[in-house]
Amino acid sequence: MGSFQAVLQEKLVGEFGQEVLGCRCAGGKTTHGHCGYHFHFMSNEEKPWCRTKYGCGHYSIKGPWVYCDPRGVERRRADDGKLYNALDFKKFYPKDGKEKWASAANYQETRVARNGKAYKANEFRDYYIDYLGEEGWLSEWTNAKEETRKANDGKFYTFDEFVQHYGKDTSWKMWDGAGKLRPEL
Repeated sequence: MGSFQAVLQEKLVGEFGQEVLGCRCAGGKTTHGHCGYHFHFMSNEEKPWCRTKYGCGHYSIKGPWVYCDPRGVERRRADDGKLYNALDFKKFYPKDGKEKWASAANYQETRVARNGKAYKANEFRDYYIDYLGEEGWLSEWTNAKEETRKANDGKFYTFDEFVQHYGKDTSWKMWDGAGKLRPEL
């Protein structure tokens, strides 16, 4: 968000203007409302951030914002099959990180919520945020199991287990064709 803005005093206020312990990300209906690395001409941060609700956080002409917990940022699988966030993609692929990130959109990390459905990080947050808040959903996300999918042998495997089962070259195609635990959102 820029060094000038980061110097400004952080204002921690809630829905009714009361003092609060921390800010709440604005969520998906707001541009940059989820915690992430939002790279653009005005932002090249090494820490994830989000736009916030209720004027909480640091002031910006685009809206209030706050740094947020990196455990909740979206991660996608790179060519090596491992999960990385947008900053990692940018560092690992300095010339074409943005394109590589975009091409990995179908391989976002998913974890299984208490309802037995697999969600991407932002969807998982949306599922838990009203009841558990910012810290609570992160705790659930951190402790949740990875999505599994059904292989041809009838057993369920994580992506890494698909790689072990089918081999590196075939696993991506088999993962794509396997049944998902994801809800239709």
